[in-house]
Order: sequence, then C-alpha cells, then structure tokens
Amino acid sequence: MTKLITLLFFLILGLNGFAQNTFLQGYYINNSNERMDCLIKNGDWLNNPTQFEYKLSENSEQKIQTITSVKEFEITGITKYVRQDVDIDRSSAIIEEMDYNKNPVFNREQLFLKVLIEGKGNLYLYEDNGLIRYFFNQDLTEVKQLVFKNYLTDNGQVAKNQHFRQQLWNALKCESISMDQVAKISYRQSELIKFFIKYNECTNSEFVNYKTKQKKDLFNLTIRPGVTISSLVLDGPIREPFDFDEGLTSFRFGLEAEFILGFNNNKWAMILEPTYQQFESEAVVISNRTTGEKSIAKINNESIQVNLGIRYYMFLNKDLKLFTNVSMVIDNNNSSVDVRSERGLPIFSSEGMSGISAALGIGCKYKERYNLELRYIPNRNILNGQGAWGTKFSSVSMVLGYSMF
Repeated sequence: MTKLITLLFFLILGLNGFAQNTFLQGYYINNSNERMDCLIKNGDWLNNPTQFEYKLSENSEQKIQTITSVKEFEITGITKYVRQDVDIDRSSAIIEEMDYNKNPVFNREQLFLKVLIEGKGNLYLYEDNGLIRYFFNQDLTEVKQLVFKNYLTDNGQVAKNQHFRQQLWNALKCESISMDQVAKISYRQSELIKFFIKYNECTNSEFVNYKTKQKKDLFNLTIRPGVTISSLVLDGPIREPFDFDEGLTSFRFGLEAEFILGFNNNKWAMILEPTYQQFESEAVVISNRTTGEKSIAKINNESIQVNLGIRYYMFLNKDLKLFTNVSMVIDNNNSSVDVRSERGLPIFSSEGMSGISAALGIGCKYKERYNLELRYIPNRNILNGQGAWGTKFSSVSMVLGYSMF
C-alpha cells in the first residue's frame, strides 16, 4: 500500500508539468509605444514581477518580455502593471534591522508597479519578499512613494513616520475630504483604496478599481465522509507480534476548512480538518509453543484527529484540478489496548494513546464543489512510552468531499 501511495503521489507531481498554464487575453506596450495584443501567462505574482511570459496566439511559441523592453502590461480585467523610475525606501520593519533615522532612505529604481486604482488619482503597489510600498500620482505628475517608515527613537522605542498623510492632503484635495479624514488613514491597502475611490468620485473622474476585479473566493468549508482501512501490529516481549486483520475498516467523518493563500493563481492553500473515527479489533497468537497457550489482544480505538497542513493545486482545465497535500495529524483519542492470556491473566494494558504524525494526500476537485482524496498516514507507534511494547499503525482513507461554500 505504501508503494502504491508513493507511486500515485509522484504520478500527480509528474502531471503538474502537463497542468494547464493559464494564458489570458491581454496586451503590452513596448518602448516604441506600440501596443501588442497577446496572451499573457497569469502568474498571480506574490512579488512584483520583472518579466512575464506571453504568446501571440494560442498555438504560437511561448516568449518572455522583461521590464527593460515593456512600459506596461495588462491581463484584461484582472491585473495591470506599469513601469516607473521611482525613488523607493527599502527600510526594514523588523526591529532588529531598524535604524534611528526618521527620514526615508531613497534609492532610484526601475520597477513594475501594480495598479490598484487608475483615474485622476492613481494608487500603485510594490511588494518584494515582505516589503510593501505604496505609490501615487495625480493625472500625469511624477509617481512618488507614499512615505511610511518605522524607526527607533534615542531610547530604543519604535516610532512611525507617517508623512504619507501629509502627501495625500497636499496633493489630493477635494471639498468632501477633510483633514480629519486624512489623519485617520492607515498605511493599509484597503484604507488607501477607499481614499482614492473617494477622491476620484469627488472630482467626478472616471476610474478603474483593479482590486475589485481581482476579488477571489478564498475560503471553502467542506463536508468529508469516507472509509478508512487501517493496519495494526502490536509487538511486545512475547513470542510473536499480534497482527490485527479484522475490524480495521471503519467510517470516518470530517469537516475541512480550506484557506486559499491568494497568490500564484490560488494554487496554495492551508487546510484544517478535524475527523472522527472508531474501530474495534482482536488478535490471537500462540505465546508458548511448548504448551500451546495463546494470548489475546483487544483494541478499541475511538479518536478525533486534527489535520493541519498545506495543499497544492494543479489545474487541468477550468472544471478539474488535481491536488496534493502534506499535513500534521494531532491524534486525540479515547482508546485502549488489553492483552491477556487465554486463561484471563493480564499481560499488558494501555489507555489514551495520543500522538502526532504526518499524512500525505492526493486527489482531485471538480467544479469547485466535489472532491475525492486518498490520504495515507504511515506507520507510527501509538504506544509511546510503554517500554517494550510498541505498534506499527498505518491507515489509508478514501474521502469524498462536498464544499458548502
């Protein structure tokens, strides 16, 4: 069974190479101000890109354009980037890396800025490995960074330079925007977007909110019943181990919360799933070859497992996608093992066998609603701390899922 699961796991990983690369309708403008309509690969970039892949038609070869040759590019109705030469402050927000300088330390860089709001007042975003900076301009004026900087005071306390509020007040005045309103704005994407929408509406200018266009369903709640087939061997200081082979097929029920991480085209997700399952089994071995005396082991397993892990999706088409996931399994159970001689004399007993293990899952999802998963939990000892006694306990589950939302 282990070999089968491993084979299926690597098979799905291999299929990732054939998974659908999403090329969507878009355009780019080159240094000669020529607009080229094309298909652009939607990388759903976590960090602002410096290049992108494109095709002139569905069947043409895949090519790359870089920031040095492209002024702007857009995946129609989804995202837009513009090239700008800007002064950017890369001061760290990590306390150990902060300095005592209140003022930003600017360096001139050429960047692709992500357009959030486009109108009379424009708002841009730049992200790079945790660094977040917002930029703005009005009409065709120079694009400037909205200044926000954490720094240390002389006594080692963290202080904030929030000059971006003064920048907004000076540059984007309108009768319906008061100084008090500007003073309450935080250096957060949601609040800045609201401000720029308010400004463009106040000035009666047409604008595009690209953030609205990118709104995604980032949470799924799924009912997951299934069947679990377990393998259990109990070993101890007797002649041969107990191999439980009956009663180890059980029903399981789970409720999975899936949190889509919101980048790389929603390919990555965190999963949290509590599950319940129960089984009973009995095994008999000859413990004394001379007398033929037997020993009997009984197990009653009733557990609530909490699976916490990460999932990766591979898109085959618009309706079907494969996935793999790796998770940590926290096993909280009310179980017991009892070993006695056939005359009823106690040999060994244990209760409350809890522990932590790993799990590997592979499966598919159809139309964002139905899913099927094969999940494997490898051998682990559920009798930790029981001296000479130990177990090899593994399980394979076939799980059906229905996403409620």
